[in-house]
Amino acid sequence: MNSDEVNNLIQHYPEIQLLTVEQEVNLAKQMDHAMEQLAQVVLLQENLLEQVSDILLAQYQSSPILDDFLTQYDLWLLTKHCQPLEQNSNVSNETLSLSLVRLECDRSNVFDFLLSQVNDIEVPLNEYAASLKAEYLKTRNKLVQSNIRLVMHIAKRYANKGVDVEELIQEGSIGLIKAAEKYNLNKGFRFTTYAYWWIQQAIKNTLNQKRSPIRIPINTSDRIYKIESTKQDYFNRYEKYPTLKELQKLTGLKRDQILSVSNIGNLTVSMNAPVYEDGMMLDEILTSDDSSPSYSNEKMLQVNDVEYLKQLIKQLPERQQKIVYLYNGIDISDGLSFAEIAPQIGVTLERTRQLYHKSIESLRELSANLKQTA
Repeated sequence: MNSDEVNNLIQHYPEIQLLTVEQEVNLAKQMDHAMEQLAQVVLLQENLLEQVSDILLAQYQSSPILDDFLTQYDLWLLTKHCQPLEQNSNVSNETLSLSLVRLECDRSNVFDFLLSQVNDIEVPLNEYAASLKAEYLKTRNKLVQSNIRLVMHIAKRYANKGVDVEELIQEGSIGLIKAAEKYNLNKGFRFTTYAYWWIQQAIKNTLNQKRSPIRIPINTSDRIYKIESTKQDYFNRYEKYPTLKELQKLTGLKRDQILSVSNIGNLTVSMNAPVYEDGMMLDEILTSDDSSPSYSNEKMLQVNDVEYLKQLIKQLPERQQKIVYLYNGIDISDGLSFAEIAPQIGVTLERTRQLYHKSIESLRELSANLKQTA
């Protein structure tokens, strides 16, 4: 979902009534039904079922969750090379599609893949596939819109912490959308219960990126991500968090490694860090993965580093330069929020954030190129 669609959902949420539990369940069932039908169409294409299996295996390795589906898939492959088996087999494209959608795990990567294939469907099924995709997205959007008030409720709890509430609502809404895409009714949780965590993580991540002057080393942030994602997966499955011993077994990390990162205060690593990079601070651009002396943390944002940054920023378009300067408080007393910057440059809040994100990516590339030639 792009930023314009996010804006549209937020702007029109009052028109959508709050859902009862029954309505919430019905929407989730409609999403799954549309995806079941779409999977049957998409997976008729050559080799796509194999790609879906690869996506699941890459995500879950040899998880017991996949056993039944992979067993059916292996049998389906076998029947393709043995006609007597094919005539007597109960495994079909339809049964595989149903098993795929009804897996009790995060299916969002598979769903994204299926949706991405719709435009490649040939006639006469292309219009039908497109209508199923539209039905899925329409139902997902209704589930999201009906819970925007939950985002506002959570965002207001984090007001006056250095980030504009409107910006927190924007980021929380992205977390809500991610929750809708990942939600699995088959696991028995209410959507609002599941979405609460994703919304809160998105908002916390924005606050940490905006306020914190501390850069977590890459290996440490990776470890935190692994621990937090494992804890959340475990909670989704068993409705409780794992013990320290269970975490050791699930992550492969030592006791001291887990305890060391748990002592890092006021830091939250998002389950979807790439999605919420928009508010990344400039000090992260200067830090090299190889911890080379010329880019060490001790020298970060000293006068020479600020001048180095300014030289990089000069290579950006003028409007992007202004956004980077204002957001990071360069040459001014304090940084501004995207909501405060947007009127100054004459674009929407969402477009301001997009331009900032684009600027950060450009600065990363420029910095990397300079380091390679140094």
